[in-house]
Amino acid sequence: MKMTDKNKFLFIPALAVMGVVYSALFPVNKISGEYGLPYIGYVFWFSLLATLVLLAIAAFKKELRPLTWPHIRAYLVIGIIAVALPVPLLTFLAPKLPVGIITLLLVLVPMLTYVMSYFLRIEKFRLSGIVGVLLGLGGMLFVLIPQAGLPTPDMVGWVLLALVGPICFAACNAFVIILRPPDTPSLMMAAGMSAGATILLAPVMVASGQAFVFPADSLDVNLVILYAAAITAATTVAWFFLVRITGPVFFSQFNYFIVLGGFGWGYILNDERHSFYVWIATAMAFAGLAIFTHGTKSHKAAEELPAAASE
Repeated sequence: MKMTDKNKFLFIPALAVMGVVYSALFPVNKISGEYGLPYIGYVFWFSLLATLVLLAIAAFKKELRPLTWPHIRAYLVIGIIAVALPVPLLTFLAPKLPVGIITLLLVLVPMLTYVMSYFLRIEKFRLSGIVGVLLGLGGMLFVLIPQAGLPTPDMVGWVLLALVGPICFAACNAFVIILRPPDTPSLMMAAGMSAGATILLAPVMVASGQAFVFPADSLDVNLVILYAAAITAATTVAWFFLVRITGPVFFSQFNYFIVLGGFGWGYILNDERHSFYVWIATAMAFAGLAIFTHGTKSHKAAEELPAAASE
């Protein structure tokens, strides 16, 4: 199945479901902090469980392939920029910021993906892309500059630190097209990325003194880790499957649905209410989405992208 200019909007529902499901990880992260779980150890364990599930499914479906250097390189690079670096950071920040604010920052991912893809020669210059970037950045200023934009002014520093997350996710969207070895099934890529992240997190967890034994004595703690593992496994497979069809820029728009999901989960679980400035920022972000989506051209065939990026 391929995406064309005529059928590209048919992929929006899939992106919407994926975004809302993935957004559930952020309140789960917040709950893990409330239970006192070490954030690196917590991410290690749910990443390890997700890896085991993905490897089992890939083996059952006979989608495992021999390990080569391109595979190992892809798994480690994507593992660190998609999971090992941003996820522990956002988990650390989860108790310090509202769920809605953290997910709102991810609205920058499509714009940052476009900028990175342009410099990697995956995407061409588009005026709609520039307008989308400006609207997204303008929206973030409505959150950061007014004192009433955040619940407390001291959150500004944490919000700026949280920007590392969307930068990493955007880099991942762009680099996965280049690094993905040819004819590698989505399940194997998902399992490999998760395994790479787990391997990278293990020594950091031990060195930081955040190691703990799973399963724990508390059922609630175990369920939090299992929820996170299930969300990660499901959305990782969907990510590798869809990004190959739609391309990194169009796919990255699922982050807008993460924002909607984040607002919803924050309201349902934590009764989060946001200021007028946050809603202005959201409106600007979604205006950028409309312009950005309208200007996105159909994705090149997946097998052509690595060659095009290296010309």
